[in-house]
Amino acid sequence: MSLLECRGVGMKFGGAAALTSVDVRAEANAITGLIGPNGAGKTTLFNCITGLLEPTSGVVLLDDEDITDRPPFKRARGGVARTFQRLELFTSLSVRENIQVAGEIRNRWSRKDRLDAKEECDRVLELLGIAHLADRDVGEIPTGMARRVEMGRALMTRPRILLLDEPASGQDEQETEEFGVLLLHLCENGTAILLVEHDVALVMRVCSFIQVLDFGRIIAAGTPAEIQTNQAVLDAYLGEDQNA
Repeated sequence: MSLLECRGVGMKFGGAAALTSVDVRAEANAITGLIGPNGAGKTTLFNCITGLLEPTSGVVLLDDEDITDRPPFKRARGGVARTFQRLELFTSLSVRENIQVAGEIRNRWSRKDRLDAKEECDRVLELLGIAHLADRDVGEIPTGMARRVEMGRALMTRPRILLLDEPASGQDEQETEEFGVLLLHLCENGTAILLVEHDVALVMRVCSFIQVLDFGRIIAAGTPAEIQTNQAVLDAYLGEDQNA
């Protein structure tokens, strides 16, 4: 049974269909990839999963429980966390404050499993390799590191599944290599990940299962090896870059 599943999810804006009968699943203790061209509907699907958009059809399931009608805050409390394609940070706060505030908010609604927000923040800073930036204003640090701050804020909620929307954007080659190791570490320690990313090499390296979205429809699903040799995916997305 999948930890997270979308069944027949459709999303229309006016008369235009952004998503059509999309079936997507993400397993526990695994990194699942969701790839496709710009405008394919990946972020729209994330918005449907997290409750920022109400799909016009289909259902979203968490642990086989229908959460389609739940507001975003209840989905967060149920263990769904995300980052955004466009950075969403508190630019007037430091790196540490951006991350710690999520733990303090979590403690307001988690009575059984409260955490020491400062101690957990220090742990997350070390985990993400940004402890040396802790007291810098978040608006002063490079984009690649700022994306780790946003990821750290999501991790402070101790999610069961983490939805990452282009998290490697702005990172150089070495940072991306280290980031892949970090994702695998999180997975090994019990955090499921649904990854939207244009760095195909990273996706192929860390994901055990990949689904490909194009024009709002799933056109392929399988292992990295299967996706790399799928002609429909090559035509729609990977193309010459993958052949190279």
